[in-house]
Amino acid sequence: MFTASDLDKLDFLLGRWIGTGPDGKPFYEAYRRTGPTTLVSERHADETFSKIVDGSTVALEDGRITSTWGEFTWVADRIEDGLASFAPVNAPSAFTWRRLDSETVEVTQNWTDDKGVAQSYALTLRKIG
Repeated sequence: MFTASDLDKLDFLLGRWIGTGPDGKPFYEAYRRTGPTTLVSERHADETFSKIVDGSTVALEDGRITSTWGEFTWVADRIEDGLASFAPVNAPSAFTWRRLDSETVEVTQNWTDDKGVAQSYALTLRKIG
């Protein structure tokens, strides 16, 4: 069972970030709190952060912390300072945010491919504001 103080542990994500996707292209994300129980992630079209093109929400409700992106949902299974791990509810993969330092976060996705083989992909977000 999670509390608002557990959600506060994700505040290391707050701010603007740049990452490089699997396709080698940069992407731009911003994380902000919209209340004591909600964290919003917004994907932006470019480095100006002027146009939101996608987004997701992490919310605390009834002792559960869930992440929702489109039709996909994950539930937090581990939250600690600098780390948040989410298991799929109706999503193709699990994911983890892990703070490496005050300017760097590693995002890891884990899934099983169509042959039953465990797969993993990690990318780095660098804080830019």
